[in-house]
Amino acid sequence: MPSDSFRIYINITMLIPFIFSITLIINPISIEQSSEKLNNPEFANTDKLSAKAEIHVIKDFSAVTQPNTYHYFSLTTGSEVASTEAKSNNWDLAFSGTTILTNGGTSGTGQGGALIVEKSFDNITEAPKEGYKTDGGSGNAIASGSGNSWYKYDMSVHAILPIVGRTIIVKTAEGKFAKVEFISYYKGAPEEVPTEESKYYTFRYVLADENGKF
Repeated sequence: MPSDSFRIYINITMLIPFIFSITLIINPISIEQSSEKLNNPEFANTDKLSAKAEIHVIKDFSAVTQPNTYHYFSLTTGSEVASTEAKSNNWDLAFSGTTILTNGGTSGTGQGGALIVEKSFDNITEAPKEGYKTDGGSGNAIASGSGNSWYKYDMSVHAILPIVGRTIIVKTAEGKFAKVEFISYYKGAPEEVPTEESKYYTFRYVLADENGKF
């Protein structure tokens, strides 16, 4: 004759399928939603979609050079490139005083160029698909001279100051895009009227994704 404990074990075992059935009836939506999330690529990529593009900040990049020489910079690596690599696609921008080159046209072997956009850095979410200029005989894509690209010369304080609300969209040597905002031309990026050494760029930039989105 079965013991009491054996009968209790059998009864509990028989109840398990019944309890599970009740759970499915009470909350079928949550189970369906979980299945939908697992199978829906939009849910699967939620973390990727919510991630913001990284803002790179470069401080005091020197543009102090000898005549007709430049300091080269890669937007991809975020670092200076040796001048021995001037005839390569390893750099995107080159600096000498207020002159800035892009790696394309008459300045380099890459696909580089630039476009001046009358829009604040934070409000640009996508790189324009056309309108880019390259360095050439008629001038550089990022033109020198007060008011021509990123800066103006303020006669009242005799200083080179960035034009607020103006952003440079740079086409890199590899044909990708970056939005660039120049913040200061002076060492330490002073907030007041600059008295520090000039030709030291502070700027920030964001690289676009494969769809040109920032």
